[in-house]
Amino acid sequence: MKTILRFIRGAGFVAGFAALTTAVRAAEEGGIVPQDYSLQIWTLVTFVVLLALLAKFAFKPIAEALDRRGQLIKAQIDDGQKLRAEAKKLMEDYQKQIAEARTEAGKIIEESRQLGEKVRKDVVDKATTEASAIVSRSQEEIIRQKEKGIQEMKDTIASLSVQIAGRIIEREVNPATHQQLVDNLIADLGKVRKQ
Repeated sequence: MKTILRFIRGAGFVAGFAALTTAVRAAEEGGIVPQDYSLQIWTLVTFVVLLALLAKFAFKPIAEALDRRGQLIKAQIDDGQKLRAEAKKLMEDYQKQIAEARTEAGKIIEESRQLGEKVRKDVVDKATTEASAIVSRSQEEIIRQKEKGIQEMKDTIASLSVQIAGRIIEREVNPATHQQLVDNLIADLGKVRKQ
């Protein structure tokens, strides 16, 4: 609409310029401005007719074309704003997905750390249990070997005692002494086996 007004002003300027040009030409030719206004009236009539024709045939199509162009520009601006809003929404969704991915990655890392800690603890507990079992078995084996060694020592001492006693007895064949030595030896052997 503003463009139409500019056009009309421009047409008025052209008509005024034409009238001024005519008056200047007339003044140059005769030196005096004629009192006959018929040329000026015809110029004005021509201008009004031209303006009416332009209004009837040109202004409406021009105004429609300008309106269509304005609507097209407005539609493009609206589309641009919609695209911008969609892009902003997509960016927010993307940032939300990134935040969720980071949270999920943090959870996975924490679960992995906890699993690693649990596995480490299980391995340490199992190793401690096995070490305790090995130490316990070793101590039991040491005790058995000690008892076995003590028993073997007692048996050896008893055997040596019998041999020594047999040699002593062979030298002294006295039946009373022999009987007493046998009784003492049996009593000593009973004491050694009880220990």
